[in-house]
Amino acid sequence: MVLAPFGTHNFSLLGRAIFWIGMCLAGGLGALSVQLVVKRWAPSMTGWRYTLLQSLGATLAVAPFVIGGFGYGFGQTSPASLLMTLFYIWVIAIVITAVGELAGRQSASPEDEGPQRPALMERLPLQVRGAELYGVTSEDHYVRIHTSVGSHMVLMRLADVENLARPLSGLSPHRSWWVAEDGVAQIKRDGGKFVIELKDGTHVPVSRAGAQRVREAGWLS
Repeated sequence: MVLAPFGTHNFSLLGRAIFWIGMCLAGGLGALSVQLVVKRWAPSMTGWRYTLLQSLGATLAVAPFVIGGFGYGFGQTSPASLLMTLFYIWVIAIVITAVGELAGRQSASPEDEGPQRPALMERLPLQVRGAELYGVTSEDHYVRIHTSVGSHMVLMRLADVENLARPLSGLSPHRSWWVAEDGVAQIKRDGGKFVIELKDGTHVPVSRAGAQRVREAGWLS
């Protein structure tokens, strides 16, 4: 006899297969939806918060199947039984997403490889991901990423750039800019203010607070 937990023995064998496969697919799509949202709006989020959100997304996606199953006749009809079933599913989802997160960390940190490429570069077209990063500036809801092979627009927040640019050294000379140290060609004065010239010829303004950060970083010789 094929296993039929949660009262699904009331279903036919085909109906049982459709039900469980549908639940698995729904849970996966729920977790994937959370992954896409986090990647767009909070790309630096990792660890237990990311795992928790993914497990909740998977559980919410599965909930219609569970509620429908109770209506069809799982043999359990009380609200308490429904909530308990959803709780069990959530616990299972936490375990699955936690294992996936750990596996992802191990695969993302291989040993004996060359210099790590910043996660920011993974947002660029495949053919330019190996380019040298010079700097990033905000343009409305996008950022423009300046590299050794040109500039590219990406939908994200400038506030997330510093974390995503690691392990590169850099700083924010202006509220609308982040500059990689290796991307600087020269720093000069223009009308009493500092201006950073990137290796691609782009001029980056330096605010008063930014000038202090530039001095503290030792960029001014």
